[in-house]
Amino acid sequence: MNLFLKPKQSALKTAFASFFIAVGLVLSSGTSAGVINANFADGLNGWSADVNYYNVTDDIEESVFDVNFSDFSDNYSTDANSVTLNTSVDSTSEFWGIYLFQAFIVQDNTSLISLAFDAIADSAYVTLVDDNGDLLHDFMLDGLSADISALAGASVALEFGIEDFDYTYDDYLTVSNISIRQSVNAVSAPGAFALFLLGLFAIRQTSISRKRAY
Repeated sequence: MNLFLKPKQSALKTAFASFFIAVGLVLSSGTSAGVINANFADGLNGWSADVNYYNVTDDIEESVFDVNFSDFSDNYSTDANSVTLNTSVDSTSEFWGIYLFQAFIVQDNTSLISLAFDAIADSAYVTLVDDNGDLLHDFMLDGLSADISALAGASVALEFGIEDFDYTYDDYLTVSNISIRQSVNAVSAPGAFALFLLGLFAIRQTSISRKRAY
């Protein structure tokens, strides 16, 4: 884990970021059971993103919700079991707020969610939130793993983000090794059904034995 946060220099950008990421979560479609493509083997399939940027030409702040990742190849990239977010600048735009998130349903018998991260940014976050956007776990402040055993059936979301405040667009955040652990005593549906059948068989055999005894 490596985290270096550069000094903040603009409260206005933070206000924009809070609003845009909240709207982005509302607009994101569907909630899956368990994290889709947690190892990023299929690129960014299953993930959603928003971007905040300063339009130099029109001198205004703008945003893009549920982005097409191919339009922001300088800001999102994947590697083996990891994703990296980068701020960037070109002749017409300053891309200062880069966000990635995925909502999912916590499956039964899930015990722990964990990950790793590396960041150098003016501001960065790696969090787990509930369906109201309220913080459940801050992976940067509260540790790289979170006990989610009490959240079975609940809708939650992983949220990652970086923001630039000093107009030097070299900020980055890499999140890797996302893992969701099942409880050791978890029994799969086919396994549970097999145990059920064995139980019925044992009861039947006991009944037959008793009848023969009489």
